[in-house]
Amino acid sequence: MGKGSPLERAQAEQALLEPSLPHGGALPPALLANRPFLWLVASHGVASLGYWGFFVAVLGEATYGLQARPFQLALLFSAFSLAFLLLAPLLGMATDRWSPKWLLAAGMAASGAGMAVALLGDSLPLLYLATALDGAGAAASIPARGALTALLVERGDLVRANGALNTASMLAVILGPGASGLVARAGGQDAAYLSVMGALALGLVLLLPLADRRPRRGEGGSFPTDLVLGFRVAAREPELRTLLVLAAAAWLTLTVLVALEPVYVKEVLGRGVDGLGFLWSAHGVGAFLGALALTRSRRAAGREVPLIGASLLLGGVGFLAYVASGVFEVGVVGTAALGVGFARYLSLSQALIQRVAGEDLRGRVTGAVGMLQEASGLVCALTVAALGGLVVVQPFLVGAAVAFTLAGLYGLRAGRRLAARSGACAGGGGSRG
Repeated sequence: MGKGSPLERAQAEQALLEPSLPHGGALPPALLANRPFLWLVASHGVASLGYWGFFVAVLGEATYGLQARPFQLALLFSAFSLAFLLLAPLLGMATDRWSPKWLLAAGMAASGAGMAVALLGDSLPLLYLATALDGAGAAASIPARGALTALLVERGDLVRANGALNTASMLAVILGPGASGLVARAGGQDAAYLSVMGALALGLVLLLPLADRRPRRGEGGSFPTDLVLGFRVAAREPELRTLLVLAAAAWLTLTVLVALEPVYVKEVLGRGVDGLGFLWSAHGVGAFLGALALTRSRRAAGREVPLIGASLLLGGVGFLAYVASGVFEVGVVGTAALGVGFARYLSLSQALIQRVAGEDLRGRVTGAVGMLQEASGLVCALTVAALGGLVVVQPFLVGAAVAFTLAGLYGLRAGRRLAARSGACAGGGGSRG
């Protein structure tokens, strides 16, 4: 046990401990009877109302209030991504060494600080600062929530558990953006920010009753060693290595939509901030249905990679219909289909990390994947910013949709290859026995 890679040591330990249980005893047989997990779902769902509402409020203020152009919107997303990139490895390591619950709470507090900055400010530089603080909050929250989920449910329930978490967050996508747009239209921008701060505060309160579950301490190394450990583990494991490729491709192309969508809605579809909020809510309806379907899935464990490929393919078709049509009604259907596929991708990728990585490595691997996602998004956002007036919104979006679809096809092919390799290994092992 003293030799071998960190992943091999973690997997050997995990094999001795199946099923993986949180400290303090066995879990209830059903997710709905698992009260600690239900507290996490409730907290995440309510806080997500704030996250998504804040996102639309910032986009609405920048696009319609401050007349931001595509390169300025790209800088807005770059501020989020840069903060995430700088902090995700450190905070992923902290998740594995400290308390996922309290790191999640700290991340929520950082996002709340960003909302306060946006409330008090009325300029693009202050919105850049606000989104940077939100990025810092996400860098803490994402690995912490992933690690905490795996400590609260059994290994065989990870896909269903992540489906439940994303169902709650996608319900927030349905309600949050639309509500934020309506509040901003009726009561002004400050009212929108106050409402999303209230949702985030309630989510933090709902997190407090959750017991402080902590991972078993693995071997601690130097800071530089721990910093790169998540990437090394992900690069050595075939399933996680495929996930890295898919995550980079998906986020690189999706960032084009995120950065240019407000201008597309304004200039191509001819709609206002309420139209943008409605489209995000339609996306949320699809995402809610996609995540909800996974809560009923009992056969997805071990098949995450091909399912991710199929999900990205479905989302890519919807993405293409949304941005190629130039018609609002078609866009509603297309963005809903994109929501179905992307929500499934999120749940399945989280479950894959939690299943494959060891208990004391989940935070670092989640942080590594998240860092790669944001690096891809940052490259895309900075490219859009650098191109400035050369960006032609609709053609750029169509190109991104095609690339997103191709990523789904790659995922399907990679899934079949991994399945064939697993079957060959099983067959070889049987003949030697």
